[in-house]
Amino acid sequence: MNQKPEEDKNYFGVRHYKVKVVREKIKPFRFITSVISYAVFIWLLLVGCTLLVYVADIKIRAAKGDNTPPKYNAYVVLTGSMLPEIKVKDVVVTKKYDPEDLEVNDIITFLSSDQRLSGIIVTHRIVGKFYDQTTGKYSFQTKGDNNNVEDTALVQDYNIIGKVIFKIPKLGYIQDVLATKGGLIIIVLIPCLVVLSYDIVKLGKNIGRKHSKRKSVVSIVRR
Repeated sequence: MNQKPEEDKNYFGVRHYKVKVVREKIKPFRFITSVISYAVFIWLLLVGCTLLVYVADIKIRAAKGDNTPPKYNAYVVLTGSMLPEIKVKDVVVTKKYDPEDLEVNDIITFLSSDQRLSGIIVTHRIVGKFYDQTTGKYSFQTKGDNNNVEDTALVQDYNIIGKVIFKIPKLGYIQDVLATKGGLIIIVLIPCLVVLSYDIVKLGKNIGRKHSKRKSVVSIVRR
């Protein structure tokens, strides 16, 4: 806010000034950089909080002797077996469900029983559901949307990690960067330094403006 004295009047021996309020126009570049900086900061904060909760949940359950996967989990898709629904490097977020609540057409993430895959974690669609009355257990026939045939081995209910509840496109590429030397610096530290530097510069400008306003007020009072 800029203050400009327009008239000098004297009421009961006290000088009064009319003040004109001028709205400061925000430059487009400054506005864009502010939005981007704070968006990056909020994104990093959310990612950090999510990882903290995830790790804390695993540690707490492990201390209680529970080594099963957490209720919510996330995995990077490495193949195109689920194209076009799920693409390579998409991240799928899963939620643990009771086997009886899973239905045909649900997409699940599971530990494969196929000996050729050596216990690899797979994300495929359920195309068949079976119940063994003798054991009281469920098993599922699965298939990749982009595959010509169903998976050779049935998925046992105890090997199911969770049902896919949503996906994050291409987030797996960020994981690849983080896995490299210097990746953590590029993704986390540099944006944090940019936001911090911007805030410091902004604070310095605000202090400078307040200082200049004080000088102008002092000069007006002395007249």
